Amino acid sequence: MSHIILECKATGQETIWTILKDLWALTKHNWVSPTWGMTFGAACTVFKSREGTRSSATESLWTILCTESLHLVWKLRCERVIQNEGSDFMVQEVTNRFYACINSRLDLDRRTTALARGTKALKPADAERIWRPVLDNYDALPPNWVVDGGVLVGIKRGR
Repeated sequence: MSHIILECKATGQETIWTILKDLWALTKHNWVSPTWGMTFGAACTVFKSREGTRSSATESLWTILCTESLHLVWKLRCERVIQNEGSDFMVQEVTNRFYACINSRLDLDRRTTALARGTKALKPADAERIWRPVLDNYDALPPNWVVDGGVLVGIKRGR
């Protein structure tokens, strides 16, 4: 498992972790190269603000980005080995699939936020705090973008 997630030289895992590193730089938090424990225990990672308090929005964003990246690495590996008979992916295809995966998760969070009710539901303000650092053109978004399905929102690409 460690080989697939962190060491395999086939196009995929290294590209995904590099893109994630670039995307994570937008949060202004330090990047730590992924390890087996860090990727599988992403939800246990603690991030603190400059004041020393826990940053739950950053922790949630890390959990989302890391687990989605990990799952994509696994999916691409299975697809390459089983479906494509070992044929490598192109870097651009991996890049496009990474952003499609993260944008899909953003869309899922927006839809569930708009529909969910109750004390455990993700509130629009929380979803906004979680996704704000990595959104493209955040300042141009209307105030109610989280629950307004008519607003196109996406993740920043590259630096």
